Formats: sequence, C-alpha cells, structure tokens
Amino acid sequence: MQRLIFTLQPQTAFATPLSGDTLFGQCCWAIRHIYGEDKLKDLLQGYTDNQPFMVMSNALPHGFLARPTLPGYLLGFDDNDAKQRKLQKAKKWFPHSLIGKPLKQWAIEAQSDAEMMQSSDLADQRYLLTQAQDHNSLNRQTGTTGKDAGFAPFQRQTFWYNPAIKLSLIIELDEQRLTAAELLTVLQQVGLQGYGKEASCGLGKFEITVDESTRPATINNPDAWLTLAPCAPQGLSWHSQRCYYQVLTRFGRHGDIAVHQQGGAFKNPLLMAAGFAVLSPKQADINQGFTGQGITGVSQTIPASVHQGYAPVYPLRLEVDHD
Repeated sequence: MQRLIFTLQPQTAFATPLSGDTLFGQCCWAIRHIYGEDKLKDLLQGYTDNQPFMVMSNALPHGFLARPTLPGYLLGFDDNDAKQRKLQKAKKWFPHSLIGKPLKQWAIEAQSDAEMMQSSDLADQRYLLTQAQDHNSLNRQTGTTGKDAGFAPFQRQTFWYNPAIKLSLIIELDEQRLTAAELLTVLQQVGLQGYGKEASCGLGKFEITVDESTRPATINNPDAWLTLAPCAPQGLSWHSQRCYYQVLTRFGRHGDIAVHQQGGAFKNPLLMAAGFAVLSPKQADINQGFTGQGITGVSQTIPASVHQGYAPVYPLRLEVDHD
C-alpha cells in the first residue's frame, strides 16, 4: 500500500463532517459511475479479508492532527488544575511535526482553533462557522406541504470552513488495483457533485489536488497506533489496558441510486471506534499503514454492501505498561 496525501479546499458549506468511512462510500459510488460496476466489484475483492484497495482518513487542517483519545497526563497536560482543564480541552490540534516525539511533549505545542488560525490574514479567524438551515417536510408524491405531509419545519446544522483553511486527506492506496491518477479523478468527481447531506442542494463541494508536502518523521520502537478515521477493532488482538478510544455508532444510509432500491435506504447500525483512537496491537506489523477490518452485513437491501472499518494510522510509543 502506498500512502498518498491530498489537499482539499472547501468551496461551500457542509452538512456532514468529512469522515473517512463516509467519504469512502461516496468514492465507491463515483468509481461505479466512472469506471463501471465490474471495476468496483474487482476492487472490493478481498476487502473483508484485510486486503482493502483503499483506506481513507478524516479530513484535517493542513499540517495538523486532532487530539488523540488519551488521558491528558499522557500528553503532558496538568490534570490536577481544575481551572486549566477547560483551557486544555480547547487545545485540540497538534502539529504533524510532533509525530516521532515523546507523547508527554505534545502538550507544549497543542493549539486551539484560534491559535491554529492565527496565521490567517482574515479578520474572522474562526476555524468553523456553524449555521442553522431551515427545512420543511414534503409530501414526495405531490411535492407540497399539503394536508398529508403537514407543515413540519425543522432545522439542520450546516458549517462553513474558514476560507483560508486547507484540509489534508491521507489515503492508503493499492496502486496495482487503482492508480493515484484514477483516485484523483474519483475525488474530483465527488468534490464537484458534493459530499454528504444536502449535496443535491449545493453543499459539500470541494476542490482537491495531490499534496507533495514532507511526511512526518517516524518513531523508534513504536508499540501503538493513532487512528486517523473511525475503525472497527472488534475481534482483533489488542493489549486492552493500553487502548484508548471513544465509541461511535453509525446509523448509515444508502446513497446515490441505492436510495430507490426496494427494501429501504437505511443500513444496520454499526459500532465503531471514533477517529484518533490509540490502539496497542499484540501481534501485528506495527509499521503497516492501516488497521481495522472491512465490514459486511450492513444492509438487507444490498447484501453485497461493505463499510470501511479500516483506518490509516501513525505509529506511536506509549509510555505505559502492558496488560
């Protein structure tokens, strides 16, 4: 697997966070439309047997990682000062340059949203601007808010990235099965059509290019992984007392033309570990670029559907004892 980094420039508001597993699903639909269904089926061969053709990260501010799911003291924060804890929680961005350094040195360079955006020349230096968007339920047969549908207004939260922000997307790719040029075409197609909720209304659009920036330094004798997207660690071999994660439940839906399939658009719920978990494997090549597993059985409507339960990783060294 080859590690590629792409630079993503948001062009519109978004209604769905740029998460690796969700973006993977949308890219699969783009592959089907651009290269054909047979191509997609070939790419998904072995996907649930630890042979993914592609593993995608969450989109992150260029040059930064999100805060690992670790107790503050392991990152060098002072957990004993109650007044400082609130300020420390706001420091959720860590420069890529910290990869390779001891974890207890990370707190020194941790940054809040405002600190991360200080280099921006814009007057508004917020990372995200959240805005409520008004909607109303419709009768899909009549296209109106008539008697059957009723008047049922609701709001959906959308968010704008700061115009100065550039995002990084880290992808593990098997270039013998899908080339980097083909992947770029796929990502550009998703960016033109829009990502996530409300894409048909103009949300979720972005431009994307290949990034040639320097990769972070490696670390000596790593013994853990920092995951860069939601993943499914269930059933794999871990040092359980040295794993730190937050549980994430995915209530997925089919996209694209699959929403019209008889049987419904909703998928089965999935239990996953949220991105930026720290996982310590017992028996694995710690230098491999991803962890997790491919998930199947997610849909009764389309039984062949899969979900990205893999995540790209960076190696870490945890200074805590094994269980």
